[in-house]
Amino acid sequence: MKLTKYYGFQLSEKIQNLELTSEIVLETYLKNIKKINPSLNAIVSLKNSHHLLENCKKIDDIRKKGKKLKPLTGLPIAVKDLEETKDIPTTYGSQIYSNYQPSKDSPMVDNLRNSGLLIIGKTNTPEFGVGGQTFNKVFGTTSNPFNLKKTAGGSSGGAAAAVQSNLIPFADGSDMMGSLRTPSSFCKTYSLRPTPGLIPSNSTISNKTPKISSNGVIARHPIDLALLLDACVGNKSNFTDLIKSKCLLKEISACIPINYLENILLDTKVLRQFYEYIDFLKDIGIKIKEINFDFDPNLFWESWIDLRSLILSLNLKKEYKENSHLLKDTIIWEIERGKKLKDEHIKIAKKKRLFLKEKINKILSIYKFLILPSSQVFPFDKKDEFPKSINGIKTKTYHQWLEVTILPSLIGLPVISIPNNKGSSKSVLATQIIGAKNTEKELLELALEIFNSMEK
Repeated sequence: MKLTKYYGFQLSEKIQNLELTSEIVLETYLKNIKKINPSLNAIVSLKNSHHLLENCKKIDDIRKKGKKLKPLTGLPIAVKDLEETKDIPTTYGSQIYSNYQPSKDSPMVDNLRNSGLLIIGKTNTPEFGVGGQTFNKVFGTTSNPFNLKKTAGGSSGGAAAAVQSNLIPFADGSDMMGSLRTPSSFCKTYSLRPTPGLIPSNSTISNKTPKISSNGVIARHPIDLALLLDACVGNKSNFTDLIKSKCLLKEISACIPINYLENILLDTKVLRQFYEYIDFLKDIGIKIKEINFDFDPNLFWESWIDLRSLILSLNLKKEYKENSHLLKDTIIWEIERGKKLKDEHIKIAKKKRLFLKEKINKILSIYKFLILPSSQVFPFDKKDEFPKSINGIKTKTYHQWLEVTILPSLIGLPVISIPNNKGSSKSVLATQIIGAKNTEKELLELALEIFNSMEK
């Protein structure tokens, strides 16, 4: 088997057992990057390969002397270009920061280095991570690994495309409005958006606003999600060992909110594929019930759209004031919308959120998980900023096609995205499974059992 086809945890084991060296592993990935990345444009700001390989040689020498190193030591990773890195430029996908060199690492990057991972570059992202399509004026557009004319999704599009194309074994990402789940769905990878705050971030947003964004992880295997999650969280995390306990699928109960799905613009073919996958989940023993929310599903969008605009307007206040002419139209739309929100609007949005949080938490006390499609549409032309219509109906905003991702983000819940590899349709899409707060272990265990069931 080609070396880069191995999962991250397999490479880690082989390196620790001295069956492979870090230098050979990195050399192979760099060859892949040189061959594939020019047309894919997933990895940007790649570091000097000679310097990287020299670091690997030093790591290999230490291992050969019998010293035990951390499991991920010497494995390569590229970090999303929203995270500050002291030795690599951080552009945020914006012309405003095209030459910005941070003086220190972000808290999460610091954890990645402490885990032994070798940061080789950055992964491409839309400007400030806004929008579900990865393009910017600094590096250009990231393509879909399965069709270079299509989008890889966003905002972690560079990360998902790089992982699927075997340019790196796994990747970090972040997710406010499906920024992990959409590219994972389009690029056929797994992703986990954990409970906000589990992975540290350098967010400067006031504590007066809810945390609707979260750092997370992308991989081709659930164990790799756990392995990288441990690295992102830091020393106190131990998900890799925790998920080795087997969960019994027949004891799992989940629900699908029918009236919520009916309230969202969903491509009919996407919905058909989603239910084919639900049939597979039922076949392997998961109990899944269709329910209806006993409240207006529109409340999610009404609360979300105001809180998102508010947070973006606060986060990008300086950039808007000093360099608004360099910002893309959708960011300006969000900021100006957020600036116009009156205290009463914000108060109502927060009140709706708390009401929804109470309702969803009650449902998750009855059912272990809530299940939804990860995407409303199939990958579209990368020249289009966003889908202008779904099922012939015009989208009202630039981000309405991402509405299916907002439920766990608004409530602050962990969610795992699992590729749809079963059913009559093998198109690249995924299903998101939402758990109660701090149930990352259970979501990882479930994903692993589903993975094993698909492999049988």
